[in-house]
Formats: sequence, structure tokens, C-alpha cells
Amino acid sequence: MRRRALLSTAATGAAALAGCLSAFEDAVSESREYEFDLPDGARFRTAIDDGDVDVSTHGGDRVLVDAVVSVPNESRLGDVTVEAVREDDLLVDVRVDGAERRVSVDLDVRLPAGTEVAVARSWNGDVSVRDVAAAHGVGSANGDVVVRDAGPVARAETTNGDVTADVPALVDGEAVVRTENGDADAALSATVDAALSARTQNGDVSVSGLELADREASRTRVSGVLGDGAGEVTVASVNGDVTVTALE
Repeated sequence: MRRRALLSTAATGAAALAGCLSAFEDAVSESREYEFDLPDGARFRTAIDDGDVDVSTHGGDRVLVDAVVSVPNESRLGDVTVEAVREDDLLVDVRVDGAERRVSVDLDVRLPAGTEVAVARSWNGDVSVRDVAAAHGVGSANGDVVVRDAGPVARAETTNGDVTADVPALVDGEAVVRTENGDADAALSATVDAALSARTQNGDVSVSGLELADREASRTRVSGVLGDGAGEVTVASVNGDVTVTALE
């Protein structure tokens, strides 16, 4: 692990010094770089409490992680650890010793091409997953969720935020793109065989570019069958618009 640690404070004007630490109202941020081995056939997973998660791929054979650790003051930097736990999947975990208030960690993760994402989640933060072999569980409680240019997608979900996902194929016959408070947008491959349910309670639903058999439509709900209807695709919101288009 390599650290780049340059500190500044709001009281002195917070000069941006060659790469790295910023502070606002006495908060301190530190940039760190990590490299982890990925066991053969292992999937990737991470689930953090506070911070954004951005997952993409690269041409190497190791997992590269750029972490930005934000804490209330410089003395708390040592309380935050980013580590890898190797089980069936490779888990990149954030551990905080002591109080977690005003502690957050943003993770920018680059996986070897062809790696599947088992879990990429944040409780408070945006989550983006791109170019991976499959996306099984991508989500947030309070933040936006984006899945782009991935392989099969199982679940992309948030509670408070927008969710956007490309769905070229299903995982175990199912894909869910869902939020409670925000818009849900899905680009769905025309080759998917599934029953589609696109719905909201407070908002509008639009489905375009797809040939749906047995189509039923209202302002807040569209359903129908793609192909032989063997699987199930749900795109849903409670308070927000729902849009389904054909994946190009």
C-alpha cells in the first residue's frame, strides 16, 4: 500500500498541494493506493457504510484500489484500514476503529478484465459498476446506482436515489432494477427472454424500442413478454419515473 499524505485546513485556506489531502471545517482527507491479488475464479465484493464506490476494469491481473479516506481530524487517519479478505470471493473491506461519525471512504476499484462483481454496495454513497463480466448485486441505501456495459445483471437497487442499468442478460433468469425514491432507467437487450414488469406508484412509466407480446399499459405500469418469457425483469420505483429502452 502506498500513501500520499498532504494535509491542509480550512483555517489556512486549504491549498491544493500536489496531489492530495484536503480539509474543510477541520476535516481531513488522505489518498491511498492498494494492490491485491485476485485468486483464480474469484469474484469481487465490497460493502461499505459511507462513501462512493466506483468499479471498472483494466488490463492487469491484480485488483487496484484508490481510496480517499475522510476523517474529522488528522489523528483519526490511523483508525481507518482498507484490507482484502480472501475467501470464495475477494472482499475489499473498510474497517473503522472507534466512532464512525464523519468518517467516509471513497473506493475507486479496477478489476482484471473478465471479473464478476458479487456485491458492490454503499449505505451512504453513489455506486457505479462498469465493464465487468457480471453484476450480481449493486446497490445503495442513500445514493445513485449505475451499471453500464456489464455482462449479465441480477440486481441494481437503491432506496433514495436514481438507478440506471444496462441489462444485456439475466442472472438465474431474473433482473431487478429498482428504487423507492428516484427514477429507474433500464436498457434491456431485445434478446432477453422474460416477462417484463415496469411500474411506479407516483410517476410515469415509458417502455420503448422493445417488442412486447401481451402488452398492457397505463400511466404507472407497463407489462408484457419478451421472447418466450422464461425469465423475469422488474424495473420499478415508488416515487419516480420508470423508463425502459432497448439496449443498443
